Amino acid sequence: MRFRAILLFLVASAAAAQMPEPRVVRVNERVHVLHGPVQHANSANQGYMINATAIIGDQGVILIDSGGSADVGRHLAAAVRRITDKPVTHIVNTHHHGDHYLGNSAFPGATIMSSEECRKLVLETGAEWLRIMEHDVGHALPGTKPLPARATFRAGRTAVRLQGVRFVFWVPAGSHTAGDLMVFLPDDKVLVAGDVLVQGVVPTLQDGSLKNWIRTLAEIESTDALHFVPGHGNLMKREDVAAMKAAMTRFHAEVRRAFKSGRREYEVRPALDLSAWDKLERSYVIGRNINRAWLEIESDSFD
Repeated sequence: MRFRAILLFLVASAAAAQMPEPRVVRVNERVHVLHGPVQHANSANQGYMINATAIIGDQGVILIDSGGSADVGRHLAAAVRRITDKPVTHIVNTHHHGDHYLGNSAFPGATIMSSEECRKLVLETGAEWLRIMEHDVGHALPGTKPLPARATFRAGRTAVRLQGVRFVFWVPAGSHTAGDLMVFLPDDKVLVAGDVLVQGVVPTLQDGSLKNWIRTLAEIESTDALHFVPGHGNLMKREDVAAMKAAMTRFHAEVRRAFKSGRREYEVRPALDLSAWDKLERSYVIGRNINRAWLEIESDSFD
């Protein structure tokens, strides 16, 4: 038993050492975006596949999203230490997908925050997400636990001051997931959106609502933010948000038109203009997106 524990520790340590380094973009003196790889979790990136955002406050750091394992969390913590010697005091989880929050385990002293629905979904699906991540990276993840938030936010927008920084925690109608949480920094004009925004990656609808998502993108466009931090991919500008909304609006309209014309679901894909998505990273989710949109439209037809 002791030998197995040592072996698992060595495997995990070696894996952490192979992770790509974050590409750090300094938005301003206190907001730093840690860009990770955009590929799905695999043995090369060891489950490090997200953007995290470090906001430096008076006495500590608020880190938005912690990564896909305790190893990824420690990897991000090391990157934060290269930016500031202040400790991470708060972790914000943008949603319940394991690549964004399983790194909570690396921050035992931090206060974890999320939407109420995200906390519920972490409790319900955490063990499954851990199994998925272990399968994708190819080994066990000792020390990684699906830790839910202690502080939660309800639907709407809640203004909070943490470490001297003004935050607006924005829980939209479920878009990418039922438990999305976005973070707006009004003094910095920065919106951190989790996977409600993605750049260079096909948006994933598996747990989402397409109609809600399009409405949320319109609401994001109406803010006075200047910098938009996606869950995956490069920093976005307002025109990038508009382009994402346009692609998703067109996708919804075309699937709906196919449904109304009497086509069956398997006949839909050839009728769609997928030029905005089919050359992006993770284009393999397009089929699932069609299925999810079809079911949503079908459900609406019975209202």
